[in-house]
Parts: sequence; structure tokens; C-alpha cells
Amino acid sequence: MAVQKWMKTKFPGVRYREHHTRMHGRQKDRYYTITYKLNGKTKTEAIGWASEGVKPADVSDQLNQLKRNHREKTGYKTLAEKRELAMAAERKVQDDQRLAQKRKMTLADVWEQQYFPQAQNNKAEKSWKREESLFRIWIAPLLGEVVFSEIGVKDLEKLKAVMAKKGASLRSIEYALAVVRQMFNVMISYDLHKGDNPVSRVKKPKEDNRRTRFLTKDEAEKLLESAKERNVVLHRMMLLSLYTGLRAGEILKLTWEDVDFANKMLSIRDTKSGKNRHVYMTKLLFSELKLQQDVRCDSDERLVFIGRFGGPMNEVSRLFKELVDDLGLNEDIEDSRQRVVFHTLRHTFASWLVQRGTPLYTVAALMGHSTIAMTERYAHLAPDGLRQAVAVLED
Repeated sequence: MAVQKWMKTKFPGVRYREHHTRMHGRQKDRYYTITYKLNGKTKTEAIGWASEGVKPADVSDQLNQLKRNHREKTGYKTLAEKRELAMAAERKVQDDQRLAQKRKMTLADVWEQQYFPQAQNNKAEKSWKREESLFRIWIAPLLGEVVFSEIGVKDLEKLKAVMAKKGASLRSIEYALAVVRQMFNVMISYDLHKGDNPVSRVKKPKEDNRRTRFLTKDEAEKLLESAKERNVVLHRMMLLSLYTGLRAGEILKLTWEDVDFANKMLSIRDTKSGKNRHVYMTKLLFSELKLQQDVRCDSDERLVFIGRFGGPMNEVSRLFKELVDDLGLNEDIEDSRQRVVFHTLRHTFASWLVQRGTPLYTVAALMGHSTIAMTERYAHLAPDGLRQAVAVLED
């Protein structure tokens, strides 16, 4: 195939060549270019085909505009630069449209499209279900239709006030604010929100939600005796919490590899505080775990406590609540911090130690507390020790 020659037009700097087969009406299709000088060098740029609507006069107008820009030192210097500027302008229009759309997104839109899907992927089921409940019951009815980017401190204070008026606990109010705060954090991390996080400017409600109830020796004995009669596995789990301070989750994850009968010691791994620790068995606990080992001697299961149908247990038996109710330990008690739950056994362990003069730092180590401040709630249980400390000044 012969190479097509470039042909001149009556417009200076405008050339074309004809396609050897492609037609435009009765004539062969023509492809137009322009040639001009830029910074002392000859530059050629393609324009397009006649069949696409390109006309020599229009091409000449574009060339003349370029030359004017060169002389006046304004605007684009090449057609490629012109196209880049046009594309940038188009991108800006699209970005502005997207930004405007983002600004119109309501809190409910952000929840459904951005926040909740990632929460389900990244959080424990218990956590995202709790957040979903808070959003559905409290946040959405009040702020769901508010434009997300316009939510401010005033809206969040209103949320606090409404929840408090309707009887929500301070913990629930604080949790609801935390959900909104995390929604803003996610949008900021996705570059979908350019402002600050308004929750950071809201004074968060505070209350001491820590449980304070612990069992007397008589209450503990009755509860253990009742459990032993009904369910020996639950009884042993209760002994572990009462005499080592283990959390329910730590008991459920305990394996036989963690049980050191030779040294009467348990190794607690992957704890809530992130620090492994060791606890020690009483004679009673030692003997009960030996019995538990005998029960499971024919099983390949590594866990000390397994479910009825094999495999791990997901939670402590609901029988515990029945035992507590049968003994009337929660009768007429409205304050949740004073109600007996399985975690009360752990508090009882710490409380009994402090009452018998065990130093707080020792109790903190046995409990696996990350800071001594968490253990200081038990300090008031050792008044004699405090009194004796001051008494040394008498000498």
C-alpha cells in the first residue's frame, strides 16, 4: 500500500491526507492536521477526519487561536494542552457534583452505605448488633434524615437530652455518641468528609458502671452447693472464677495445655488486657479439675470445658441465673451494678483478697488488670489496713 502524501489547503498551516479506501460522500475521507512554530521548533498536531465533522476553515480558526495565544502569552499553547484543560475542567465539574451529592447524604445514608457494612466485616457480631440497635432505636429517629455534613454539636446535644428524658442509661447515651463518632471517623478515613468530627466537641456523659456487688461467704457457699447439685460442670466453672478471678471468656477458652497440675498453676493466654498471666489453684480447685480431667480422658478435645454436643461453649450456662433467682440474691435489686451475675464471682475473688490484707498490686496481677486504677475500686474494703498505715504516725 502506497503511503498517502500530505496535501496543502488554502489555509496556511492546515494540511490533510486522503484515506485510500475510506470515503466521505463522493470524496475520499480526509484527515486534517495543523503545523506551527512553538519555541523555535516546528510542531504538528492532529485534528481529525472530515467524516467526523472537521472542516478546513474550523481547523484554521483553531490554528489562529493558538498563534494568538503564543503572541499574547495567554491560554493554552498546544491543542493537547487545551484537551488536558478541558478534561481537568470536566473532572472538576464531576468532583463538584460528587461533593454536592455527599453533602446531601443523610446520616441514615452514611449508616447504610458506608458505616454498617464495614462494621459487620470488622467487628464482633455482639458489637455490631449492639450498634445497630442503638442506631435504630435512638439515633435514626432523631438524626437519620439530617444531612451528614451538617450535623453539629447542637444535634448531638439534642440526642443526649432526648435519650436521657426517655430513660436511657448514661452508658447507652455514651455508646450512641461513640457510634456517631465512629461514623464520622470512617467517612474521614474514606476521604468522604472534609470537616472535623463534631462528637469530639460534645461533653460525654460519665458514670461509674462498674459492678460493685460481691458475695458473702454464706452466699457463695449456698450458690456453689446449689450448682453442684444441678450441674457439676457449671459448679467447676464457678469455682474457677471464685478462686482464681478468671473471666467467663477466659474459662471457656482454657485448655488442658494451660493446666499445670505439677505446680498447681493455670496459664491464662490471649486475655482482655492483652497480657498473659498465671494464676494458682487452691486444693479444692485442684481436685475438681482432676475430676474434670477424668471425665474428659477419652476425648480428644483440648478444651477443659466443652459443650453438650462437643466443641467449645459460647457462654456460661443459663442455669447460673436460675440458681441466683432461686436463692433470691437479686430480689428487689434494681441497680444493675448490684445484681449478681457470673462476673460477680470474679469481683468476689478480688474483694475477699483485699479484705484479708492482700496488697492491691498483687490483686491487680492476679486479676490481669492493665492498670492499678482498675483495682483501686476494692481499696475501701481494707479499712483496717489504711487505719494501721496512719497509726504509725502515732509513734
